Amino acid sequence: MPITGVYFLPATLNVTSTDSSSFQIALARLKSQYNISPLGRWTLDHRLFRGTPLEGIANETLSEDGSKGQASRYLQMLYISMRPRYSYVVATTTSVLSQTRARTPATSSSGGESTGEPSKVFSIPSGPQSEDLIHLIVARMGPLWMPRQVLQVSNGQIFEIGDFRIRIGEVRQGGTQQVRGTICEIEWTSGDENDWATGEDVIKSFWAALDIKGAREYIRVPGTDEEFGNIRQWCDSLRLRL
Repeated sequence: MPITGVYFLPATLNVTSTDSSSFQIALARLKSQYNISPLGRWTLDHRLFRGTPLEGIANETLSEDGSKGQASRYLQMLYISMRPRYSYVVATTTSVLSQTRARTPATSSSGGESTGEPSKVFSIPSGPQSEDLIHLIVARMGPLWMPRQVLQVSNGQIFEIGDFRIRIGEVRQGGTQQVRGTICEIEWTSGDENDWATGEDVIKSFWAALDIKGAREYIRVPGTDEEFGNIRQWCDSLRLRL
């Protein structure tokens, strides 16, 4: 399993003398800093549901230091064309702490949330079965799960740069097609899956060379070194603050 990292950029960046989108800026930086070889296109479809408060079930939680917070449950469905046979379902519980002592995962600058328990991930065959599950959640499980967002990448680009494979695309809101940002995965193809410390440094150095500020970074998310670690990276990066 190669070492990967995912970066999410807001739709616009605070860059002087340009009104380009974050996607245009990131693409231009890649082309100027590296000798890129195009490999093709990719697509993504991501759906986020948030758990509704259940009567009789307390939502208040305690962190390790005794800070009180509220538990939020998320259900995410991800289809990504690099893994065409399956769609992925990710269930996560996060504790949003009420005090300023709330900790942020070391490799994510999303802020305000610390994971209460590891995500639970399972795969289902793509196609009719995944569509049936979406219909079941929306039509039959409305009291439990509230739809929050649909995000899509419809025309992402893939590049090879030496020992790296880069996937970058513009993230749009389903339906309205409003641009929500840019997502970029850096895959170190020659990395050792048992040495994430080295891999993390290599990926960070690659991104740093682009000199793009304001990205949220997802590398060592909970469960990164497990079977669905890369799926967790994608889903964590796409759980935007609404």
